[in-house]
Amino acid sequence: MGTGRWVFGLQGVDLLGVVVMSALPSAQNVFLSSGQFPMDSVVARDVVFITSLLSFPVILAIALALA
Repeated sequence: MGTGRWVFGLQGVDLLGVVVMSALPSAQNVFLSSGQFPMDSVVARDVVFITSLLSFPVILAIALALA
């Protein structure tokens, strides 16, 4: 959040958009990695599930902090 504001000079909706995008779960990256490399699908499934659950309160806190 600080980098976007002080280094790149973002404010308002632009800053909110960048920070929320960075807080999204890593589901797509984990899914692609599990298909390309020898990885147990259970691990990939669990990582997708956990990061999806954890991203919601983080994104909510970001929205409240920047609103």
